[in-house]
Amino acid sequence: MKLPPLQAIIFSMLLKLKRKQIKQVIWILIFFIIPAFILWGSITYLTTRRKTAVGQSKGHLITAQEFSSYVELAKILYLLNYGYSYPTKVNPQQIESQAWQFYLLLKKAKKDKIFVSDEEVIQKIKEIFSPRGKFDKDWYFRVLKFRLHMNPRVFEESLRRILTTEKVWDKYIKVEVKDEEVLDLYKKDNQKAKIGYILISYEKIEKEIEVNEEEVKKFYEENKEVFKEEPKVKIRYLFIPQQEYSKIKEKLRKELKNTQDIATLSKKINLPYKETKLLTASSPIEGIGWAPQVLKTAFSIPKNSLSKILAVNNGFIIFEKIDEESARIPAFEEVKDKAKKLLKEKKQQEYAKELGEKIIKEIEEKKISDLKVIAKNYNLEYKETKPFKYHDYIEGVGLSKDLAEAIFKGKKGEIIPKTFLLSKGCYIIQIKQITEIDKKKFEEEKQKYREKIIAQKEFIQRLKFLSQLEDEFDLKIYSKPQQ
Repeated sequence: MKLPPLQAIIFSMLLKLKRKQIKQVIWILIFFIIPAFILWGSITYLTTRRKTAVGQSKGHLITAQEFSSYVELAKILYLLNYGYSYPTKVNPQQIESQAWQFYLLLKKAKKDKIFVSDEEVIQKIKEIFSPRGKFDKDWYFRVLKFRLHMNPRVFEESLRRILTTEKVWDKYIKVEVKDEEVLDLYKKDNQKAKIGYILISYEKIEKEIEVNEEEVKKFYEENKEVFKEEPKVKIRYLFIPQQEYSKIKEKLRKELKNTQDIATLSKKINLPYKETKLLTASSPIEGIGWAPQVLKTAFSIPKNSLSKILAVNNGFIIFEKIDEESARIPAFEEVKDKAKKLLKEKKQQEYAKELGEKIIKEIEEKKISDLKVIAKNYNLEYKETKPFKYHDYIEGVGLSKDLAEAIFKGKKGEIIPKTFLLSKGCYIIQIKQITEIDKKKFEEEKQKYREKIIAQKEFIQRLKFLSQLEDEFDLKIYSKPQQ
């Protein structure tokens, strides 16, 4: 099982901060008033099943008790970033993901003999607690005692471990940024273009495309996987908001021991239940949203059985699996209309592309420099857009990375020598205008763009590095604690 990706909140911070600031961001919020340090139970089995295994590395079983130290380290990290409000901004899955990252990074540090000295810890503490350029010892102890509720030894050792992971990142994450990359990103954010285009519309072609049943059946036989339906599951569930869970969790656990179905449990704890339609592994759950871990569990447990309590966004869920359907390929008669529609769409695309390429060839052979001329020859409508940037939705055309690349690498007046098959049909494009960048402004903002690229590259490298560490230490994470 692969580690979950680094969370979007970390990425967004990286994009906004300078490189030097990135390394210091986890310490910034400690200057604010941080209420009492409370390690709330984001992973319930860590407090209830201390002797269970949550994963293994090279045959070594990682117990919940062992893993809990990494969970607490992750919570300290988020506490320093967000203050006491971090449980409302960080869900349990994010904490667990960060804990596994700490586990891997600290194993790598041990293997590579990467250490943080007492002097380095002291220096970092001085950086944090020197608001006026001088270390404030009294303030340091007040923060630990009254805001973090931690003794100095615990805080300093946690700090040492976090600094150790930073050293691992520094050793293995190296990025280079070329001047061309900086200029390219600046252009994408600032240049504007305007195009003229002709569209060979699928809608207009549709009437000219006919398919018979024999063709449709042949298409179905040759593309059966296209019609394959995913496995489906149906659940009946209770959703418990996060603030409500702490009030009823003891009663809930007690009632679960003697309850076999959600309807009965619903009455016992006085909470309404909901029932879903048949869901695939990628379906959102009504009232909850995307919850892949819930659906993964739903597919793995027997029918008519209850799940364990699972953390989801803003709360917890427990459910009963009430129905399921296996993956299947429907018979031709069941999907005949769909097969006919798909075949017609395929033929429309082929027809539009063929005509588009014929037009491009004629443009090149006759050296036509105005798209309006060829549009008139083929009785096609010519249109022009308003100015747009690289990442913008193009009026009348849509979004297409390939098209944007071709436009912004082209020249004013150029008819791009290829067709573009998009949702409405086949497009032929002429570049009408491309603005030049403000060179003075670019020089002023160049460093900001360089740092943005560095942050993006570091983010990607970190993901790859974590994946490599997972393989190096043969890490297997259990979806459910094992005895």
